[in-house]
Amino acid sequence: MKRTLPGAAAAVPALPLGPSAGQIPQIGFGTWGLQPQEVSTAIRAAVAAGYRSFDCAPVYQNERQVGETLSALIAEGVVTRSELFITSKVPPADACSQHRTERALRQSLHDLRTGYVDLYLIHWPFCVRSPEPGRPRPWPLPLEDQLGYSAEQLREEWRTIEALVATRAVRHAGLANIGERRLAKFLASPDLAVRPAVVQVELHPYNQMRALRALCASHGIAVTAYSSLGSPARPAKYQVQADAHPLLLADPAITQVATAHGASAAAVALGWAMRRGVALIPKSAHRERIASNLAGTLALAPSLSPGDLAAIDALERGHHYLAAGWRCACPASAWASAPARRECDTCFFRCRGYAWKRGQSLQELLDDAPPPLPPVGLGAALLLLACCCALVVCKARRHAVSRDAAHEVVRRLSFGGMPPI
Repeated sequence: MKRTLPGAAAAVPALPLGPSAGQIPQIGFGTWGLQPQEVSTAIRAAVAAGYRSFDCAPVYQNERQVGETLSALIAEGVVTRSELFITSKVPPADACSQHRTERALRQSLHDLRTGYVDLYLIHWPFCVRSPEPGRPRPWPLPLEDQLGYSAEQLREEWRTIEALVATRAVRHAGLANIGERRLAKFLASPDLAVRPAVVQVELHPYNQMRALRALCASHGIAVTAYSSLGSPARPAKYQVQADAHPLLLADPAITQVATAHGASAAAVALGWAMRRGVALIPKSAHRERIASNLAGTLALAPSLSPGDLAAIDALERGHHYLAAGWRCACPASAWASAPARRECDTCFFRCRGYAWKRGQSLQELLDDAPPPLPPVGLGAALLLLACCCALVVCKARRHAVSRDAAHEVVRRLSFGGMPPI
């Protein structure tokens, strides 16, 4: 007997994954932030609502519960494995060696109760030093264990990923939390046997990642957005300086579009991303929101007008909601005095995440610095100086001509018997 998918599942569009025949559903379900005791109810509600793509990771500490629930749903005949698209990620702690990466994948496959993952991402494009056997890993990580970003190390880790793709335990591979300059450098590697199929980043109307999206589009790479709703329920470590974070779903531009269409602000933010060709993984532990995030977005997205989309496009401000959890929120200038340094040390220990040096900017963490402007040579400097001089002379001549012409008019009027003006 042929099974039929729920209406929402059948209606979810999919994005192509590079040159392969694979596709990723454009709306999936995120599991970051779900407590283990919430997983079963949330996953069952998501499947019932029509979600078939599930975004997971070992660092979310709930892959085992996700696997148990999906396995049970398969056993119950609610879904089949071929209908699901399961994503997992290799964490920085396991991205420093082939052995640890292979072991991390085996553990994820075991926890998710599947023989393969549809997508395997490098969670961060850097790694951290592994603890000695038997030694627990402290958090936050000691600064000396943070190895930082290296293009060579990332390429070496990708060779391990390529080998895993060849085993078919990984069907597609990709990267997360990488900026456009690092990605461009990576894509320029002449010996890539497997091209990235997906890049996953924080993306929403306040942080639209236009340059990265354009680069991915030019290489046939799908972009997946996390924190698409502004991550209002993000964990405490990401709430440092919470008053500096604007509420995305309360923005007047979004609420006005929502009111005009009789939709929720969440559906507007998600619908905008859909229309911009981005895949989404919204998360909720509430059954009603799980259903409305999917059904409401699918209903609204096609009806957003060019004016609606332009209004949301105008909200770009490069704002990252999760920055505080990735690095110390204190600026580099805070290290100038002893009291500020002590305060920043406390901040750094509490929230530094994956930063590998004090005072590190978010830009340094995510991407390479833009290339400096080329120095101006002596010939170019002389040419510029000559142009400036010529401009000054021309203005002076125009002024002199205008003054002489005025005097001539006055002279003619005076000699004609008329008083000068």
